[in-house]
Amino acid sequence: MKLLRLCAKEIQVGRPLPWGVRNEPGQLLLNKGAVLNDADQLAALLERGMYVDADEYEEELRRQAAAKATVFDPFSVWAAIQRQVGHLLRNHAECESFADEMGSLGREIQQAIGHDVDLGKFQMIQNESPNYAVTHSLQTAFVAYLAAQRLGASEAERVTTVSAALTMNIGMLELQNQLVSQTTPVTPEQRALIDNHARASREILEKRGVTQRDWLQAIEQHHPTSGGGPLPENRSHLSDVACLIHYVDVYLAKLSARATRPALASQAAAQQLFLSGGGATNQFISAIVKEMGIYPPGTFVKLANGETAVVVRSGENAHTPQVRALVPAQGLPHLDPIARDTANPAYKVISTVPRANILVRLNRPKLLGYEG
Repeated sequence: MKLLRLCAKEIQVGRPLPWGVRNEPGQLLLNKGAVLNDADQLAALLERGMYVDADEYEEELRRQAAAKATVFDPFSVWAAIQRQVGHLLRNHAECESFADEMGSLGREIQQAIGHDVDLGKFQMIQNESPNYAVTHSLQTAFVAYLAAQRLGASEAERVTTVSAALTMNIGMLELQNQLVSQTTPVTPEQRALIDNHARASREILEKRGVTQRDWLQAIEQHHPTSGGGPLPENRSHLSDVACLIHYVDVYLAKLSARATRPALASQAAAQQLFLSGGGATNQFISAIVKEMGIYPPGTFVKLANGETAVVVRSGENAHTPQVRALVPAQGLPHLDPIARDTANPAYKVISTVPRANILVRLNRPKLLGYEG
């Protein structure tokens, strides 16, 4: 029997041993599955020398590697979805099965949302892709799906909502990217493209084989108001899907920075949308605000004790999200983000913090509980 000497990092107090522990002659001291609950006991054993059968040790390493390979990785799933969205939107002319592939992508998005909705919100809020048009389309599909679900939409209506949100701006993708960084006024040519993009997007979809009336109608009508204002009293001619993705579009645009203005804080964006669009009488805006909250996961916030934190999950109410403190009021960032109870007055959220002010690199798997 070949023995390997164990070091402290390979044994954790309070956790079952993954292999049997032996002394130097090879006699079994602790069976596999035994638990050491005393740190002093562990220290004494390590000082005497703790060993493991090399074959048993290597078998456990292989088992752990296999288990790790099969663990669901939601971050990779969302990254793959974003790549697929970008590929389909940019290469629609070469895609003979565009409608089917878009429908399949919509189902993938719904499955990812169902796995961990707060993680999805975190990914949407923290999405830093340089391709704004693609990112915005995916964000809109995500939020619109949640709002449609809250409004009691059927499965078919939710599928249409996702498809319409993903493709609403397919007629002006490049211009949309250009406008984000443009500091000069919109030109007459650009204004014409903007004003016509809903119709142009519908025409592209029809050329790609989309025949679903609700999808096409939502695309053509997805700007029923000017900048998120109240809906007309008589809106029987308007698609509910179009109205919903319109307000999601406006809300998310407020959360995104432009060359000419900074991004709005989530709380300010929600408040502006609520007030400009008719308040509680607007069911679409109410659903968006209730679903995303005032501090959605991924938002940076300032706590009462001066720390800067990031929201990782929704809390029991809108004002008490789950957060991890990143930076103290003074000094260097915490080596490991610290969970703070925002229901405690000492750690309550007092404001949001612009993303541009945060220089800390986030370990998303660790923050969201997918590491270790």
